[in-house]
Amino acid sequence: FRSRPRATPGAAPCVACATWLGPGPPWVCGRRVAKMPPVIISEEVPYDPNTHDCEPLDLNKPLGGHLWWHSLYWTNFPPLSIFDQQVWAENPDHEVPASLRLLNSDAALAEQYITFGAAREDLCSSRSLPSSAMRLTVECMQYEGVRDTAWDFPLQAYIPRRDNHQPNDLQSRRFGDNGVLHLGLNAEEFSERVSPVEDLDACIHIADKAATENPTWGYFHAVMRIGGWPYRIRRLGTYEGCGLGGRRELETGLCYWDEAQLWDLLEGPVVGSGDTAEGRGNLRKGYKFWASLMELDWLGRKVDEKKLDDPEVPPQKGYVWFTVVDTVTVPSTGRKGVKIRLLEEGVVPAWMDLNFLQVFAGSLPLGYMNEMESEGPPEGGVRLYRTPSDDLADHQGRRKVVVKNTHSKLVFDEPMTLQINDFVDLGWAIHDCCYKGATIRVGPTPGTWIGDVGEDEGTVAYKASGPPTLCHGEGPDKVVTCAPKSD
Repeated sequence: FRSRPRATPGAAPCVACATWLGPGPPWVCGRRVAKMPPVIISEEVPYDPNTHDCEPLDLNKPLGGHLWWHSLYWTNFPPLSIFDQQVWAENPDHEVPASLRLLNSDAALAEQYITFGAAREDLCSSRSLPSSAMRLTVECMQYEGVRDTAWDFPLQAYIPRRDNHQPNDLQSRRFGDNGVLHLGLNAEEFSERVSPVEDLDACIHIADKAATENPTWGYFHAVMRIGGWPYRIRRLGTYEGCGLGGRRELETGLCYWDEAQLWDLLEGPVVGSGDTAEGRGNLRKGYKFWASLMELDWLGRKVDEKKLDDPEVPPQKGYVWFTVVDTVTVPSTGRKGVKIRLLEEGVVPAWMDLNFLQVFAGSLPLGYMNEMESEGPPEGGVRLYRTPSDDLADHQGRRKVVVKNTHSKLVFDEPMTLQINDFVDLGWAIHDCCYKGATIRVGPTPGTWIGDVGEDEGTVAYKASGPPTLCHGEGPDKVVTCAPKSD
């Protein structure tokens, strides 16, 4: 079995736990009771993992699609409160531990996957934020949100697809993530104001999978973990040890590939059949490498769309530079990895959850995004405000996000309550305002108080959020079956 928890879109978060409030049975987390458990999905694979090997383009390959692209085995993440075994032992009959024990073969987490979104929500809900505010430079950023403009009509499942391919949500390819904005922070400033980058716990290893799973199923990643948080590696290379003017580079794939190529690059070539890094030591100790992460490999549009390679923001701005320390056993997986030391020459990868608007460098919390300023062109910025709520008992207020440049001003309502296309528009508005570089101020509070933030102003165009409303009947009998996913 495979299962993964995720958040219910539009639900309100519990600030003290990793679950989501809403109607439903209670689930006890480490600190308090929440009303709504996470959604758990189970998928059975009807193949023998010992004999069923899949080719990369196999249309029937299991564990492919949007869900699995955004999921990793639980040991690839830092400790999450949702999987706290002590809480499970104290509350064995509650729905979450009871369900996961039933679905996993060892009555624990043997086949447990979790989505990046659910892991982000867990950290945002359970980690304590710094007590002071700070400003950091964002060298680059990436957003991959996709609007949902499809028309859901009853017979769409019977429409033939080109070459009889798999449905879009089951294809083995790369998918966008609406809920996160990835940031590349200036490493020198990070060392001065947060923590020396060389002290960050970082390593590279092959993403762990369940022991009952064939490695050719689903996706196959090399991950760089910072503070335990996984970033998927797209390319990495070095200029050292390659002779005068030489270099070595490895580009990883999405599906299964020979991991010996990664160890050959990070440890040194294998000389004989019995030659291993454990026996001879890591020959690449002290070598300097660079890595391009999938989270920071598309930093902007092309200057000229007619050209094959003409990026407006050089991809090198998103590189992470590091030196190899040694070959180690990764504690969370029990498998081989290479410990690395980050350098100030590159960026520190970070992420901002667009629901919580909290910024993390790996698993290290930096605080709420309160303000972003960009010199452009055009010059602009992002502000997070809190406005008074109609509910007198609500002391947190209602958050508003204002994105403004020299030409226009866009006002977005509370991100938790936005419909999907408005939520994606929020992500793209922040990206388009600040992708050339910005200064971000993070702090322990979610924005400053203000009476009214106003409305949209300036050169603002409104794009249709999909086809017209699909309905049947008239008057009081009218039934809407498909409406645009936007307010």
